[in-house]
Amino acid sequence: MSDKIKFDIYSCVRVYYRYADCNKCVEVCPVDAVYIDNDKVHLNGEKCIDCGACVGNCPTESFTLNGFNPNEFVESFSKVEENLISCKLNVPCLSTLSPEHLSTVVLSKKDDIILDIGHCQNCSIGKQLNIINSNVDMANYILSSVGFSGKVKLEDLKYEKPTKQENSRRSILKLFAKKTVALAFWTVEDKLPLTEEEKEERDFKNIVSEKVVPQKRVSFIEALSSYGFDENSYFEVDKINFTSDKWIDNNLCTNCGICGNICPTGAITNSDDRLKVLFNPSICIKCRICHDICPEKCLHLQDKLYVEDFVSNKYKILSTHVMIPCSECLVPFSYKGDTTVCPRCRQLEDELKELLKIGD
Repeated sequence: MSDKIKFDIYSCVRVYYRYADCNKCVEVCPVDAVYIDNDKVHLNGEKCIDCGACVGNCPTESFTLNGFNPNEFVESFSKVEENLISCKLNVPCLSTLSPEHLSTVVLSKKDDIILDIGHCQNCSIGKQLNIINSNVDMANYILSSVGFSGKVKLEDLKYEKPTKQENSRRSILKLFAKKTVALAFWTVEDKLPLTEEEKEERDFKNIVSEKVVPQKRVSFIEALSSYGFDENSYFEVDKINFTSDKWIDNNLCTNCGICGNICPTGAITNSDDRLKVLFNPSICIKCRICHDICPEKCLHLQDKLYVEDFVSNKYKILSTHVMIPCSECLVPFSYKGDTTVCPRCRQLEDELKELLKIGD
């Protein structure tokens, strides 16, 4: 059974809404070790091959891989001159890096990076090449959208690691630092004795999931902000899978607040006075739970998301409401200027009329 991949169910979007459409972890798993049963995500450790694709591509970072953290890799790799990423050099598999990760590295380095796909064709994880191509295409779309000339390039290099390696923990840690999360360390880390600090970190578990922004999003926005994009730059929402922009049909919205309560990251919420519905694209993960759960189906995607709005980390107003007490039941509802009777009482009145018709 795999002891490298860990799954935190409390961070999964399906904890917030069991019927969520999000299944990226299932889509990227090459051996069907991640699956959905009874509307919940499950990890079969017997089948898992520790490729780490689920780790990098989960929007809420619910999966972790012992010995390799894609966010730490991005931070380290962005600071070195090296521009080659290979499964034989510094990552367990190229599929561990999402479009956000790849874009962040290119923007931080201010230069192209190369992904070595020379081993992909003969790899037993054959399905991953499709995932890698898709992530690279989206990363390059992001970079071109903000006017950056750097790219993520795919090359058939077939890089091979050196044959001589020292086996001591100290030498491997040096290799880890030098090569930025080297594959050698990822392979043997769980066999080496842990320090007291590592034990404490491993044993600490937070079983209460709060609404937090994925770390890869924080790094991505920092990289975009430091680049200095054109204020008219935008992403076409249907071409990106990591965030969105939204609008609400205010005539249909009842200000019920369900969308804000169920949002995993707090991207959509109510104002303090509960008279406005607010949205922040900086922390949206495009899980679409808010769309699925909306009783009135009044929430919609915008065609474009302006990069300036994405990096601003500010909430904008989607809808504004005037709340008045219903003239029948006195329960406050969103007044649309047409009637002082709340939707529930109107529905009950319509149902009563139908019953009277049946009685006649």
